[in-house]
This record gives sequence, structure tokens and C-alpha cells, in this order.
Amino acid sequence: MRKNNDFGLLILRLAVGILMLFHGIGKLNGGIEFIGGMLSGKGIPSFIAYGALIGEILAPLLIIIGFRTRIGALLLAINCLVAFLLVHTGDIGKLSETGGWALELLGLYFLGSLALFFTGGGSLAASKNNKWD
Repeated sequence: MRKNNDFGLLILRLAVGILMLFHGIGKLNGGIEFIGGMLSGKGIPSFIAYGALIGEILAPLLIIIGFRTRIGALLLAINCLVAFLLVHTGDIGKLSETGGWALELLGLYFLGSLALFFTGGGSLAASKNNKWD
């Protein structure tokens, strides 16, 4: 069986991008006030909550189409790191009710975006000749 790294990268881009985009759409529909409230409670200006839309809408779109994939992946990784630091630090050593790691979804998004940051989008991306592709 022949390897096809570019097709594998396309599958990874679509999986990470589309699934995270659902989170962003949910925030568009439901609002980001709860994030602003968490930030305010930690002494951080609430307008920074709009960064979640960058990390969960713009970044996934860049990843999905493969335009400046590495930038989109970096934005998504930062978004995941901020979500961890704001909400999930107490869950790092916990298991879910089914025995999995309590942060496995966040971990998969973070590690998937890191993988795309280091590999780029591959030849099946909209843009592939820039160092950020």
C-alpha cells in the first residue's frame, strides 16, 4: 500500500478544522458573554473574549481550506492553550466518567493543531508555496 501524506494531512485538516468550527458557530449563536465574564473575573478585559472567535472560526477556516495553514494552526493551538488556562487547569489529572482523560477533546485539538503547525497543509491545500502554508 502506498503512503499518501498529503491526503492524510487533508483528513487531519478537515477533522480538526470542521469540528472546531462547530464550537465557533456555537459561540456565534449563543454569544461569548460567558467568556467575557470569566475574563473579567480574572481581571482581564472582557473584549478579549472576541479572540475565541478568531481561534474557533477564522483559524478553522484557514485550516480547512489550507490557506496559511500554519498560521491557522498556531491560532488554534493558542486558543486551546488559553481555554485550558482559563477553564480546565483543574482537570489535567482527571478522568472522565467513561475512563478517558477529562481533557482528551481539548488535547486532540491542541495536538492536532500543533501537528499541522509543524507539517503545513500539504499539497492538497489552497496555498502551498508560502512558509506559513
